[in-house]
Amino acid sequence: MELTNFSFYYSNSVDEEAVGAIAYRNLDNTFHGSLIHDFDISVVVVYVGKFDEPAVQHTILRGEHCQVLSVGIDELQQSLLSGEDNVLLKCFLEGDIISDTDGQLAVLRRDFLRFAGSKREQQLFIGFARFLQKYVDAKVHIKDGRVLDAYQSILGGLYHWAEIELIERGIHPESAVWEQMSGLNTPVRKLYEELTVSTETLGQRIELVMLACEFCIISKMADCSAILLRILRNRRTPWTVQELMQHPELEPVSSELPLILRKLVYYSLVKEVSAWKETILYGYEHIRYLAE
Repeated sequence: MELTNFSFYYSNSVDEEAVGAIAYRNLDNTFHGSLIHDFDISVVVVYVGKFDEPAVQHTILRGEHCQVLSVGIDELQQSLLSGEDNVLLKCFLEGDIISDTDGQLAVLRRDFLRFAGSKREQQLFIGFARFLQKYVDAKVHIKDGRVLDAYQSILGGLYHWAEIELIERGIHPESAVWEQMSGLNTPVRKLYEELTVSTETLGQRIELVMLACEFCIISKMADCSAILLRILRNRRTPWTVQELMQHPELEPVSSELPLILRKLVYYSLVKEVSAWKETILYGYEHIRYLAE
């Protein structure tokens, strides 16, 4: 069945409460073990707010195996920013929009591909936070003598560093990040080779790469945290961490926020101030943050 015929048939059956739907046709008939390649067609149905449909449904439609993914539009945007759901990302970017009641899906895909609005800032912020977390994990493992765990952590850190390099060049990271990095003049690929194939001891390789990572953290911190610094400067009064986590532009990256915030304080890019709060039993100070 041609996708055009499928689109006509399926779009008429899409839940009327849905914003729209996107269909992805698997053109490779071989089975690769992924949830995309095991189906003839994958469909992403997008909703606003709560919906009653199961998140995943497997059906046979006119003789073809079909996977239907139901997702809220906020969850979809979060998945696009994080890049963690490869199935959802591939369907959304490469599939055909078969239903779009008010054009939201077309606009969302266009804006995502163009890094419109704060999309690029948010993706850089997420990538940098993951990179920083892996570096911190590796540092703890090395201190405690867990060399193999440190290796695994710093290898993951280089992966997120590579994601940052791609985003800085206007390229959306995919699952094959190192393939995307081939041909680019960037030190992170050389560091990856140094870590994985060098003749030095594993501990020496890790220490060398960690030094490079530390320099990268310092040099990229301000640019990768631009979205947070901009928001901090947009208000005269300092912010609590709770206020920042609830900010509309920072909500998609709220889980990454505390780690970077404290590092920005450590490197004097953000200042912390205290505000005294009195209670009947005790008093304590709220930490608030500002950037000049």
